[in-house]
Parts: sequence; structure tokens; C-alpha cells
Amino acid sequence: MYKTLRVLICAAILCLSQVTHAQNLGNTPYSRYGLGEINQNLGNIRNAGMANTGISAGNSYQANLINPAMLTYNGYTVFDVGVNGQVKKLDNGEQSQIDGSANLANVTLSIPVSKRWSSALSLRPYSSVNYSIRTSSALESNPDVTVREQYQGDGDISEIYFGHGVRIAKGFTIGASASYLFGNITKESSSVITDEEIPFLEAEGVFYSEKTHYSGLLFRLGTNYRRELKENLYMSAGAVYSLSADLDAEKFTSYERRLLDGTILQDSILPSSAMRSVTVPTSFSAGVSVDNGTNLTVAADISMQQWSNFKNVEGESEMNDAFRIGVEGEYVPDAASVSSYLKRVTYRSGLYYSKTPYEINGESINDKGFTFGFTFPIGRSTIYDMYQLNTAFGVGQRGTTDNGLIAEQYFQFSVGVTINSRWFIKRRLE
Repeated sequence: MYKTLRVLICAAILCLSQVTHAQNLGNTPYSRYGLGEINQNLGNIRNAGMANTGISAGNSYQANLINPAMLTYNGYTVFDVGVNGQVKKLDNGEQSQIDGSANLANVTLSIPVSKRWSSALSLRPYSSVNYSIRTSSALESNPDVTVREQYQGDGDISEIYFGHGVRIAKGFTIGASASYLFGNITKESSSVITDEEIPFLEAEGVFYSEKTHYSGLLFRLGTNYRRELKENLYMSAGAVYSLSADLDAEKFTSYERRLLDGTILQDSILPSSAMRSVTVPTSFSAGVSVDNGTNLTVAADISMQQWSNFKNVEGESEMNDAFRIGVEGEYVPDAASVSSYLKRVTYRSGLYYSKTPYEINGESINDKGFTFGFTFPIGRSTIYDMYQLNTAFGVGQRGTTDNGLIAEQYFQFSVGVTINSRWFIKRRLE
């Protein structure tokens, strides 16, 4: 147990030391709106391979953070850490480019406090902003003059999650979680004018910069009920409600004179600051699953969030209500097989479709894709410890090239390690 504990502590320290630098999702133009691109996977690598579903799909060996009520199914102490990556093609119908990135998925520790109560602590991304957009157009009053505009954004909001699950009666569990959201987002814009008659006009430009620090608490409530329909057939239904949250937003703005190579000639021009509040709207998710109690699970989730109630720091409403649906299947041929390693591997896949909160130029931005993943046992499991390697992959498309918009075609991949360990037991021999 003590060797495992040292591994857990060292891995956690390593991940925590990198978290503030590890949430870059690559060039994502739609992240310029709201709080950025919201993390759709509130679980772990297992859930990523299941189309980010899992409201009612519990697992004894991996902590289910999507629904805190499902934490009660973990009889072991569970440590989980994972990273995400993606390769993305951006296309506006005339030009395209390829981007790649990697980021922290989660660092989670779940502990069974008693036979009826389990708790979990996790660190994960909540949202991320990273975009770089450049446009060029001729001045209407003088076609020989070109205006080049640039918009850039960078930053993230992280979430420290603390959840509890309690078994109230046979098959009926409830849960609640409290999260602290914090992070910084920087957005910049600039305009550079090029005139053929003044060749040195574009040697420098004026850049507008705004930096906003966000912080606040977010609460979620969850419930789940599981019952046996007949022999070797079980059904589970769960729901999660996320309360609205008011985030403090401290905004700093200023102008800078820069050369086009990035050299700052003069900074902090006309600086100003303001303290405001932004509201993260309520959300509701529900899911149902059917399993045979051993090696096969089929599940479906739906989630909705009222982003039309969100207003940015300037008090402007710039998004619409969003929803997401996903279906998945998970199968392990024979977890106890000694003749075939592949029979002990867990196989999973899923499909999803979502209407994102973005609507631009009259076009709704939709996201759809397919995921699959595997869990590979590591070494020989004992009654005290079990190690797993989790992988997930996804292929999808978001957006459209209609009306001058950008379509994103992406390939996502995730990898992580889960350690199950029995703590707080007295052994006869060490």
C-alpha cells in the first residue's frame, strides 16, 4: 500500500505542477465567445471513449465524476490521471490549415469513506480560449488602402472539484459536488493599415488588450436509481442538475504600440480596470443505461444548458441555448480470463451530436462525431491493487463553411492511468 501511495503522490505533484500550462486546445475560433470552449468531458478517459456519456453508467474500478451519485460504486481508493490531444483541420471554403495540441484531462482521487459514502477530489479544465483570426479587406473609400485586422485570445478556466456520493437505499444513491472555478483569459485585437503611397505605414500598429481573471463556486446535484429487471438484466437511470453560478470577473484593459514583429514600443496606454460578475447558467443532464451486471453496458445521455442567459463582462448576450445527446456501448469479453489477454481488455464506443451555444451569421454551429476506446489491464491484479491503462479516440466535425464560417474536422486522442488500491485495512503480513 505504501509503495502505491508514493506513486500516487508523485504523479499528482507532477500533474499539478503542469496544469496551468497544459490546457491549450489549439486554434479554436469559436472559443472567442463566452467563457471559451467548455469542457464536454466531465468524467475521465473512460467517459471520453463513451462519447462523454456516463450519467447512469457506473464502474467499480473508475470514479464517475459526471454524476456524483455514482461515486458510491467505488469500493477501492481510485487514483486517475490522463491527458488529451487533438489534430484539427480548419477550413473556410477557400483556405485550410492544420493545428495540433495537448492538454491535461484530469487528476482525480476518489476514496470510499464508508460502505455507503464515497468522496472524490479532482482537478480538470472547465473551459479554454485559444484562437487567432486574421482578415484583410480594402477600404471602401480608397481601394488602394488595405485594412488588416487581427483577433487573438488565450487562456483557460480550471476547476477544482470536490464531490460526495451516498447510498440511501438499495439501488438508490444521491450526490453533490462543489467546484471552485478560476483562471485568466486574454483577448487582443488590432488593425493595421497598408497604403501603397506610404510604404512604411505598417511598420507598427496599436493593439487593444483585455485580461480578465475569473473566480467563483459552482454546485451540482445528482441522483441515480438502479434495479434488476430480471436475471442478468439491470436498468439504471440518473440525473444531474447544475445550479447557476456567479463568477467574479476582474477585467484589465489597455492599449499598446508594437512593431509587427511583436516588439512593444509603448505599453499600458490608457489603462483601466473594472470588477463585474458573469453568470454561468443552469444545466440539466439525464441518462439511462442497461447492463447484464458483469461485462456489457449500453447507455444514452442528454444534456441541456441555457447559455442564452449568459452575459459577458460587458453585459452582452452572445450565445444561445445548447443541448447534447450521446449513446455508447461498453464490453469486456472475460475479465477473469487467464488464457487470453485480449479477453480482459475493455472495449467501448459511442456516437454524439450537439447544438453548441454559438450562432454566427444566422448559422447554428453543430458538433457531431464518433468515439472509441480501450482499457488495458497492467500487470497482475491482486485483492489490494489493480492498474489500468485507458485510451480513447474520437473523430468529428464542428461548424460549417456556409456564410463565411469555419468548419473544424478533428481527431482527438486521450491516454491515462487508473490505480485501484485498498487502503485502511490491516494485513497479517507486510
